[in-house]
Amino acid sequence: MTSPGSAGRPPVVTICKQKLRGGRGCWQAYLVEHDHDGIWLFTPAGSRYRSSDGTSEDSCEVEGGAGPGLDSLSLVPGPSERWLATWRVPARPLHVSVEVCDWVRRDRDVIVFMDWELDPFRLRSGLVAVEDLDDFADVRAHGLLGRDQAELALAAAASTERGMKLRTAPFDDRGDLRLAAYGEAALPALVEVPHPFDV
Repeated sequence: MTSPGSAGRPPVVTICKQKLRGGRGCWQAYLVEHDHDGIWLFTPAGSRYRSSDGTSEDSCEVEGGAGPGLDSLSLVPGPSERWLATWRVPARPLHVSVEVCDWVRRDRDVIVFMDWELDPFRLRSGLVAVEDLDDFADVRAHGLLGRDQAELALAAAASTERGMKLRTAPFDDRGDLRLAAYGEAALPALVEVPHPFDV
């Protein structure tokens, strides 16, 4: 467990997702645990998301574009890994999703990653697959992702897809257990999200 922040709450981390074509998005999370799996980040329902172009400033984890959103838990693994995984509450058919990425910045309170487009996922039904293969091919065709990066991306997608299928650590029950526990902690929503270009 990490040391508490203000008012006994966990410290807050700002996460910024960058796209190879230039867009960015930002949200925040509580740094709730740091263990051998990596850094665990909890974003409570009602927390806000902000995009760099102003087209999206909404609640995190919303389906259909309405409502206060839902709790989620993310894992930032060690610096040699090339992915970020997020667990969703049972109300979502999407169980675990992975962003295959490169780490741009990993400070105590700021995490910035470059999205490499490949997105392995596991549904509640048990289906495991990788989406956005067409986007990955497109950025490769336009020279936005080099050969070495593409090989790392494909390896990360294959590794995390296999881990989700076999339910091996950290894609076993630990994410669900942590998400449920921190959801019961009633941490306040994180709404003071900086503009992505200020991160």
